[in-house]
Amino acid sequence: MRKTSVRPAPREATRHEPKTPVPEAFGADAPPPSSSSGSVKRGALDSLVQGSLVELFQAYSVALAPQPRTSRDPLPKLPEICAWIGFTHGTQKRVGRLTLSLSAAVVGLMKVDLGGNRQVDWARELCNQLMGRIKNRMLQFNVRLQAGLPSSIDAKLLEEQLRNAPTTRSYLGRTLRGDVVVTLDGLPHEAELVYVGPTTVANEGEAIFF
Repeated sequence: MRKTSVRPAPREATRHEPKTPVPEAFGADAPPPSSSSGSVKRGALDSLVQGSLVELFQAYSVALAPQPRTSRDPLPKLPEICAWIGFTHGTQKRVGRLTLSLSAAVVGLMKVDLGGNRQVDWARELCNQLMGRIKNRMLQFNVRLQAGLPSSIDAKLLEEQLRNAPTTRSYLGRTLRGDVVVTLDGLPHEAELVYVGPTTVANEGEAIFF
């Protein structure tokens, strides 16, 4: 009897997955989008800040949807409760500032017992915790931020200051009860950053009112 030879099925072309996938909002353990040279691609800092903001509000059972950011976006109108925190980094002690603005209605969504009218105190604490999350994630670029203490600021005064700061990045997040606005100035540009690997950091910590 004649033997019938069976030819193996042709192999499918191998798909080459990117070495560094681009996550929607990377955290402390996820690598940022980078090029083959190891430099960080444009948009990595935006993902870092937006991811930190989403995780912060998730920690208090509030769903927040970050809106796409473009360099041509005008500054969003700031909600009435505003806080800011300054920071420095590098051997030359470059100065930066992070601000967080939200409404009383958004504060009301959070699963926290403020014990009275302490919404301004809570905004300062949220700003401090957001700074902590960003600070932890910047360690993967070997950038060490030294943060100060958070303070309150009037919304109109902050809007006036931001109008005179054209290089400030602004971020808008939407919740069921209103918008959250974050502005950030003073971080290195993506072109200056090189991904050095994940770092083990402590949790952002419990709430401490100032």
